Amino acid sequence: MRHQTHILLFLLAAAALLSSCTKGLKPPMLSDAASLEVASTTLPAEAGNAFVSVRTDGPWVLEIADGAGWASVSPATGMGPKNNVVLSYESNTGVAPRKLRLVLDTGLATASVELTQEPGAAPGVVGPGNQTALPHWLELPATSAYDGMDFFSRSCSIGGKALRNYAYYWDYTNRVSHWVAYPLCRVYLGSSGRSEAWGYDPLLPASKQSNVSGGYKEGDNGWYARGHQLPSADRTANETLNATTFYGTNITPQNNDFNAGVWATLEGRVRSWANSSDTLYVVTGCVTDGAVHYVYDRSNNKVTVPTAYYKAVLRYRKDATIGHAGYMAAAFWYNHDGFPRNFSKNESLSVAALEERLGYKLFVNLSDAVGEVAATNIKSEKPSTVNWWWQ
Repeated sequence: MRHQTHILLFLLAAAALLSSCTKGLKPPMLSDAASLEVASTTLPAEAGNAFVSVRTDGPWVLEIADGAGWASVSPATGMGPKNNVVLSYESNTGVAPRKLRLVLDTGLATASVELTQEPGAAPGVVGPGNQTALPHWLELPATSAYDGMDFFSRSCSIGGKALRNYAYYWDYTNRVSHWVAYPLCRVYLGSSGRSEAWGYDPLLPASKQSNVSGGYKEGDNGWYARGHQLPSADRTANETLNATTFYGTNITPQNNDFNAGVWATLEGRVRSWANSSDTLYVVTGCVTDGAVHYVYDRSNNKVTVPTAYYKAVLRYRKDATIGHAGYMAAAFWYNHDGFPRNFSKNESLSVAALEERLGYKLFVNLSDAVGEVAATNIKSEKPSTVNWWWQ
């Protein structure tokens, strides 16, 4: 490879020499000085581009020594300094960070820089010393290394492109996810319909989750329906994607009238809001504090019936004329007993107020995107005062 690089540099120099002679300019020389500059040596998990600055006076070749399978540079050759070489990289769907090394060669000197891409939409477990394994996604709530629950996330493929699907926080004792967090935009929506592929989640041992394949068995308070946290209708781009919403880790025991009534209405509203946004970041959660009722799954494991449910949504639209820096947020809370029959403003509240009820933070990465002041304003705004949510 080094030999081939030198041949290429010779050809570049020869071409430049011919051009300079034709124009009566001073012939270019190989440079013994070379350096590379990047704004950050850390790349996000999502696919994207970054600028690389080349510093040298003569012909140069820029190569990816490591990571060539998932990254590229353009242009890869040039003459003299250049500030806008584009490094393009694919999304990292693995559980671990990965590295690439850029090497600049001038024929007389070399320079290199190593970049690290953050881990992406692969299963990760939160535990002592492993907090950095969480991806930096806007939809994620806070987690703890000491509450006995684990964080998992999964990726998906839509149109040949790797995307994140959803993340969840699994409670082994109650056999429910305390929350499921996911992005929602038009790319996830299609015409697959419901797969009805009720089954085990491949990210967890079957013995650690709920067997929902045949519905819940009655427990101490009668029969309950299988309620999605990430709705099936929010993942219809293809059948494989839709099937992931039928895993037991995405299901909780729900009062059927609640599930098919006001909760379903709210789910429809969330999809309509997503269709009018660039991206809607959603957290759906259940509350098990004070729970006394339970059902049995098909393997006779006890599954806690939640006492309440909530949804929090963070809307982003680049050209929005309302909100803060393109963002606005809303939250909703429903007691599982005594729930309302109709959707209304009465169950809406600010994200900040919902955080106080829950005892943990939502959208924990928002401040990194917009700053602390704007994040506080977004979370504190009461949705009942914003007409957009009720159009």
